[in-house]
Amino acid sequence: DFSQDYGRLVEMVSEGAMRSFCFQRLQMLSASFKMHLTINGTIEREEQSNLLGTDFYRTMKIDNHIHAAAAPSAKQFVEFVRRKLETEPDTVVSSDGRTLVQVFEDAGLDKDHLTIDAFDVLADYSVYKRFDNFNSKYSPFRMADMRRIFLKTTNHINGRYFAELLKIVIDRHEKSKGHNSACEMRLSIYGMERHEWYDLALWVLRDWQHEDFPGPMTSGNNRWHIQIPRLWRIFSQKPIRDGQPQRSFLEMIENLFVPLFEATLHPEQHPEVSELLKHIVAFDSVDDEGALEENCSCQRPHEWTTKKNPSYWWQLYFLWSNLEVLNHLREARGLNSIAFRPHAGETGDPMHLASTYMLCQSINHGVGLDMQVSLQYLYYLDQIGLAMSPLSNNFLFTKIADNPFAKYFRRGMNVTISTDDPLLFHMSDDALLEEYSVARATFDLSMTDIMEIARNSVMQSGFEVDFKKNWLGSDYQRGLTFCDEKITHVPLIRAKFRAEHLALE
Repeated sequence: DFSQDYGRLVEMVSEGAMRSFCFQRLQMLSASFKMHLTINGTIEREEQSNLLGTDFYRTMKIDNHIHAAAAPSAKQFVEFVRRKLETEPDTVVSSDGRTLVQVFEDAGLDKDHLTIDAFDVLADYSVYKRFDNFNSKYSPFRMADMRRIFLKTTNHINGRYFAELLKIVIDRHEKSKGHNSACEMRLSIYGMERHEWYDLALWVLRDWQHEDFPGPMTSGNNRWHIQIPRLWRIFSQKPIRDGQPQRSFLEMIENLFVPLFEATLHPEQHPEVSELLKHIVAFDSVDDEGALEENCSCQRPHEWTTKKNPSYWWQLYFLWSNLEVLNHLREARGLNSIAFRPHAGETGDPMHLASTYMLCQSINHGVGLDMQVSLQYLYYLDQIGLAMSPLSNNFLFTKIADNPFAKYFRRGMNVTISTDDPLLFHMSDDALLEEYSVARATFDLSMTDIMEIARNSVMQSGFEVDFKKNWLGSDYQRGLTFCDEKITHVPLIRAKFRAEHLALE
């Protein structure tokens, strides 16, 4: 059924009359916003200045899309490594018994190499349109050992350095006075082995002993997402033991979901994974959307045994369908459910966005909607969230002058700003504030505009209802006009404009 519906949707949004109609409606929305600013811009500014007691810094801004392995800035990362070399040079960090200082010495590195340039993590022209080069930036000095020691949850020191590094990032959100912010960081589950969930649960829930940041990896200012890289091409090449059947995509799906069903049905037998699930608010699907993929038709997961990557929409459907069943089971038992918020429309086939339109409440990126006006209009009508990252796009696929973020926003789409990978793309320790600052200057946004974008970030997030009521108003679930303007700092006249035009469309 999904395959047929997906095919019909692709045909529908590609039809000429549909494209013309949707383009006309989107142009009307752009013109309406321009007219609104011309007539009501002064009123908006006056109303906003009269909303005393709050401002941009005091309202809540959530970084909806940030990868944990790239959450610290390059400056924070370099300072952290320097501090560890000074205070823990003799800590054994490798399974072969080598200490931290020995790993650096064997690589021909010393304290003089502890600079941002030498680390070679900041994005540059070499990553533009090159996802392979981009991935290598996650490894300091282009060395896998450094990534394993500092940016992995499973290693010889049980991911301690990675935990301490992320606690520095989370601490800034928790203790930043007069500047309210939070984040939704992503940790990876690859589906290579079933024990990955147990290993990750131990890392998140461990009572870390650190003088500045003790305790588990949980915080009132962060909610965890699980990102699932689309790595079938690697999984399919794993060696097969004697008597073991040929590897299929079903085996990978089972590695991802069987531990979750077991922990939901029998929490007393799997207490660690059961507790971890309480702190997860969403699943993400990540990888290079521009990679070659094979047409899957209506094949079942157990039938996919070729080493070629299956279609994007096919992989997403089986992630979504298993997650849906898991959510129904968890809701029936009074447990939290988990949203599906994948990467989509960053590059590659824009029709990837047709599958996410059918399956998701929000996505990350969505730049490709600029090439598909019919889907763009549907995303507007259903207010599907887009967590966009203009600075990331600028280095990887879409130069900031060509980024459609401002166009989407002015048309009334549910867009917000996120950082993606501060380690690679940002210069300051407050990457989210840097992103807002660049967007405001580049896209000529008013203070009302960026307050609306910040409000969208809270609404898109997976934070609990009570958290959202605190930062949006007690009646926010009734609609935009019921968000408390004294809390969100978005004047009611702007909220009414958005709500009325959405209702008209």
